[in-house]
Amino acid sequence: MTIIKSEDMSNEEYHAHHAFGSTAVKTAANKSIAHLFGAERKESHAYALGSSVHAILLEPEKDLIVRGPETRRGKAWSDLKDECDAAGKILLTEADYTLANKMADACLQNRTANHLLTNPDMLAEASFFATDPDIDIDLKTRPDGLLRQAGIVLDIKTTQDASPRGFDRSVRQFGYDLQAAFYMHVLKLNGIRVENFIFICIEKDAPHVTACHELSEMYLRHAHNRMIAALHDIKHAVETEEYGTNWPDLNTIHLPAWLDSEEAF
Repeated sequence: MTIIKSEDMSNEEYHAHHAFGSTAVKTAANKSIAHLFGAERKESHAYALGSSVHAILLEPEKDLIVRGPETRRGKAWSDLKDECDAAGKILLTEADYTLANKMADACLQNRTANHLLTNPDMLAEASFFATDPDIDIDLKTRPDGLLRQAGIVLDIKTTQDASPRGFDRSVRQFGYDLQAAFYMHVLKLNGIRVENFIFICIEKDAPHVTACHELSEMYLRHAHNRMIAALHDIKHAVETEEYGTNWPDLNTIHLPAWLDSEEAF
C-alpha cells in the first residue's frame, strides 16, 4: 500500500509527480489528448480561494491561510507572496480571506458536511499512488478526505450553484463523475475499501448554501468505463507520442432536435 500523508508530501510535490491523476483523465475524456499533453498548469485567484476553503475545513491546525493587503498590487503584496510561497501558505486579499472563512463557516452549518468533516477517523489530503495492473500506467490521487473505517471519500467543491439541478450540470461540465470513479479506482488498487464518494458543495455567493451529493451506482459504473477508456488513450499516447484530438478535419454541427421541433410551431 502506497500512502503518503500531506505532512510528508506537499501539494506542489504531489502535482510534480510523474503519475497521472484525475485531471489528466478528465482532460483526455472531455477534451482531447492534445489538450492533456499540451496544457500548462495555471493557478488562478479562484483556485487560491478554493484551496483556502479546503485548508480551513480539512487542516485548520496548520494555519495555512494568510490575510494579505487589500489588493494584489504593489511591493507589499509581492514580498508577502514570496514569503508565503516559501512557507507553503496561501496568501489572500483581505476580502478573499473574509470570504473563505465565511464559506467554511457556512459549510459546517450543514449537518451532514459537519458530521463528515469533523469525524476523528478522517484522513485529510493524503497522497495515494498505484500502477494499474491491466494498463500498466502509474496513477496518483489525493482525496480531500477519506473516512477509512466507513469507506467514504470526500471531495469539497466551491461552486456557483450547489442545488441538485445546478450541481448535476457541473458534474457533466467538469467531469466530476470521472474524478469520483478515478479516485475510487486508485484507492481500491491500494487495497482500500471504498463504499461511497460524497461531494460537499459550497456556494461562492452569500449565504454560501452547502449541499452534499453522491452519484448513483449506475452513474459511477458509466464513469468507470469512460475513465478506463481515457487511461487506455493516455497510455497509447505515451507509447506512440501521438497527441491528437481525434476530431474530424471538418465537423458538421447539426440542428438540435429540440430546436427543430420549435420550428414546427
